[in-house]
Amino acid sequence: MNDVGLHRAYAENGDVKVLSLPYADTAYAMNIFLPKKRYGLDELLAKIDGTTIQSMLSDLKKTRVSITIPKMKLRTHFNLKAALIAMGVTEMFGTGADLSGISDSPIMVSEATHKAIFKVSCFMSLSRSIWASMCQLVYPG
Repeated sequence: MNDVGLHRAYAENGDVKVLSLPYADTAYAMNIFLPKKRYGLDELLAKIDGTTIQSMLSDLKKTRVSITIPKMKLRTHFNLKAALIAMGVTEMFGTGADLSGISDSPIMVSEATHKAIFKVSCFMSLSRSIWASMCQLVYPG
């Protein structure tokens, strides 16, 4: 994906550059955090937290930038059951689960997973049902 000389929301500090690419529904955006050090991702992840991310996003200013994002396809699979149980959400996984709001029969959740695919090609970006062209990013609600 190439954007040349367009004004985009951008910020940087000593460690990272941040670029925000809005979708057509501007309530959503793809925020890209790029470490300034070539192999600085592990170091950046060790010291970045939610407060730092919010601060960087609040510093975004319209800036003329040229963007090149390489062609890529990322897939991820995450076991939500383990994460939910670790956070104390356990009842729905047991025989005593009360899911009467979605079924009249006694049911419980046996597994919970999250799968995501993010794809950037030469002309568009796809993140599940999110399409992005070079000029407009669209997230169908």
